[in-house]
Amino acid sequence: MRLLGLNLENFRNLASVNLEFSTDRVFFIGSNGQGKSNLLEAIGISSNLRSFRGATAESMVREGADHARVFARFLDDCGGEREALVTFRKRGSKEVEVDGVAVRRLGDLLGQFPAVCLSSRDFRLVRESPSDRRKWMDLVLSSTSAQYLYALQKYYRAMKERNTLLKKQATDSEILAFERVLSDSAHSIQSIRFDLFPVLNQEFEKAYAKLSDGGEQASLQYSPDSSPDGVEGWRNLLLSERPRDRQVGVTRKGPHRDDFAILIDGRDARRYASEGQQKGTVLALRIAEFFFLKGTLGVMPMLLADDVLGELDPSRRANFRKLLPPDAQTLATGTEYPSKKEQEVWETYEVREGEFFLQHLDSSHE
Repeated sequence: MRLLGLNLENFRNLASVNLEFSTDRVFFIGSNGQGKSNLLEAIGISSNLRSFRGATAESMVREGADHARVFARFLDDCGGEREALVTFRKRGSKEVEVDGVAVRRLGDLLGQFPAVCLSSRDFRLVRESPSDRRKWMDLVLSSTSAQYLYALQKYYRAMKERNTLLKKQATDSEILAFERVLSDSAHSIQSIRFDLFPVLNQEFEKAYAKLSDGGEQASLQYSPDSSPDGVEGWRNLLLSERPRDRQVGVTRKGPHRDDFAILIDGRDARRYASEGQQKGTVLALRIAEFFFLKGTLGVMPMLLADDVLGELDPSRRANFRKLLPPDAQTLATGTEYPSKKEQEVWETYEVREGEFFLQHLDSSHE
C-alpha cells in the first residue's frame, strides 16, 4: 500500500494542503509546532480513524471552521487506485467514504489501507497502564480479524448493559440475559488472542534481536485476567462473581482486564529495563505490528514515523533503519534527518507554519 496524494481542508492548523508523493521515502522536516505531526496524524486517520495522539474528533477541526476533511489516494499492491475520505464535524461526528461509498462500520475500513504509526507517545505501552496495551492489541487484532472486532463490540455493549443493571440492583434473570452474550463474546475474544498473540510475539522477538544486534532477547507474554474453559466456564465465572459485582456495580472479570508483559531476558521491561531498552521494545513492537499485518492481510502496510529516531541512542538508531522494509513506503517527520548521509534518500518537504515546500537537491523551494 502506497500513499499517492493527500488533500487536507481545515485539519488542525492546516488550512489547505495538497500533496503528491512519488517515492517510498518521504520526510517532513521543520521546527516543532509547524504541522508535521498533524499531517502524519491525518494519514493515520485515513487508515483506522484513530489519532495516534489519542485526540477527539472535534479537535481535528481547525479553529473557526465547521468541518475538516482528509482525502487520501492510495495505490494498492495490485496496482489499483483507492480513495478514502474522512469528514469531521465541529460537533464531533465524522463521515467516512471508501472509493466513493459511505462506510457505516469501522470494520469496513480497518485493513483496507493498513498503516503502522510510530511516535514518542508509544512509550506509554511499556510505562503506563494495561489499558494502553489492550487498546493496541485490540486495534491490531481487529485490523486482521472481522470476527474479533465483532466479538469485541458485542462484549463491550453487553458489559455496559450488565454494569447498568448491577448498579440498579436488577433481578438475576435480567442480568443473566447479558451474561450469555458476555460469555459467548469473551470466549471468542480470548480464543483469537491465544491464537494470534504467539504470531505477534515471533515478529517482536525478531525485530528486537535486530535492534539490539542480538545482544538481548525480548518477548511478549499474554496475561489473561481470567481464562475459564469454554463458554460454559465463562457463564459459571460471571455467575459466581455476580454478588461481588453487585456490590461494586461493575463487571470485574473478563477480557477487558487482560494485559501482556514485555520481557527483556525474561524480566519485565516496565520494572527492570533501562530507558534505552524500553524505547527499543516499543519500536520493536511497532515493527512486529507491521510484519504481523503484512502476513495476515497479505498487504504491505505504510510506515509512519513521527520524530521517533531522536529518542534513540546512535546504535539503536542505526539498527532501526536496517529494520525498515525496503519495499514499504515510509513517511517520517523530524527536526533533522536521521543522519547527514540520508538527505538524498528522502523526498523532503520543509514545513513552515502549516505550509509544505518540496525540497530539491539544490535545497531550493518548489
